[in-house]
Amino acid sequence: MRFREVQIVSEDTRNPDRHFQLKAWHVAVAIIVLLLGAAMLWFVVHRNDTQRRLQALRAAGYPTSFAELAQYTKLPEGVDNGAEVYISALAAYVPPVDEANMPVLGKAPWPARGTPLPGAMAQAISKCLAANQPCLSLLREAAGIEHCRYDHDYTQTVPLPVERKNCAQLLSVAALYHAYQGETDATMTCIRDGLRISDSLRREPALIGHLMRISFIRMTLEGLERSLSLATFTDRQLKDLDEMLTRTAGTLDLRQAMITERCSLIEMCQNPWRFAGPGSGLPFRKIPGLTDVCLADTLEYMEKRIEVCALPPTERLQPLRQIDHDIQRLSFLHLLTKILTPALTRVAELDLRRQAHVDMTRAALALERYRLATAQVPEQLAELVPQYLERVPLDPFDGQPIRYRRTNPGYLLYSIDTDGQDNGGRERDMVKKGEPYDLCFIVTR
Repeated sequence: MRFREVQIVSEDTRNPDRHFQLKAWHVAVAIIVLLLGAAMLWFVVHRNDTQRRLQALRAAGYPTSFAELAQYTKLPEGVDNGAEVYISALAAYVPPVDEANMPVLGKAPWPARGTPLPGAMAQAISKCLAANQPCLSLLREAAGIEHCRYDHDYTQTVPLPVERKNCAQLLSVAALYHAYQGETDATMTCIRDGLRISDSLRREPALIGHLMRISFIRMTLEGLERSLSLATFTDRQLKDLDEMLTRTAGTLDLRQAMITERCSLIEMCQNPWRFAGPGSGLPFRKIPGLTDVCLADTLEYMEKRIEVCALPPTERLQPLRQIDHDIQRLSFLHLLTKILTPALTRVAELDLRRQAHVDMTRAALALERYRLATAQVPEQLAELVPQYLERVPLDPFDGQPIRYRRTNPGYLLYSIDTDGQDNGGRERDMVKKGEPYDLCFIVTR
């Protein structure tokens, strides 16, 4: 027994550090524990910061949930609501019978600007408009109602705006058909009603409503553009058209669309079960901490975008492109941000195209007023200032004056468009697929 004790003591003496030897796995475990602790601390700090930012947004009156969005977009008390009339108009729409000879609503292209309608096309349009008189009458009634908001459950999700594409197209065709007939009062009514369809989406939240508004304005202005090559409007009519267009353009605010889009993204981070469709990134939301990172990113990057949208239009595009680029360069930790956050550069480009289109249309209306007064169009747009235009409009894509030149007959206005290149006023229909073109407004009269 004594020998055994001596042996143990001897062994301990030879290996005094046996119980304290540092192993590799000790280091690995320590590193993992430290990383997990640092990650937890980072998430806690950022979660607290995120909650403070959300509270600040609420205090400033901005929506951060669908319930708050419902209040943010509600109608004033006691006003008439045009939504039901628009829904009735949609229900009354009748598709064209002769699609082969029907432009816009069918498969036929419009004839060249200023040329007569082919007989078969004129007949197809006439029959379509006759069948749609109830729809057109309801659209006219709805246009006279100032406010509109659809009865969605805004407390649960951002609704898709009610589809009104067919009605907007119908009005564009009707405007141009009346211009062919020399019926300028009827053309003006259709232009007004088309712009009011866009106005009716003012309270539709998020970017989808804004993009639909842009689309309806484009359809309406394309009808007006071709109408100016066909009919001579009075000075009073041209002034009224300019006032209608200015009024509608003044209600379009990309910054407000971004504010309501931010609300939708906040909900997507906080309540992922509502957004389980394709591309929703739902499996990744189960990874602890990723939703917190995504929410923090959403608040940071959407705030930057909202600030950029308050800049003059000519200064917006490059900063927004940089923000999208910065998001795509984020690490794996920000994977949900990359999946859920839309690339908003394209939205900004479409908004700038809309502004250029509106500015060119207003310049064309001023040119027509000048033509009425002098029997010719000016050599430069500066001759329209200040009697017909408050200033020469700037191209939102490069800050230079909108391009203008007289043609024989008529004139050409154009913006260099999203590629930033001056292509000499080449219209999209003039070039092959893939070739560069400009955003043009052409009058051939």
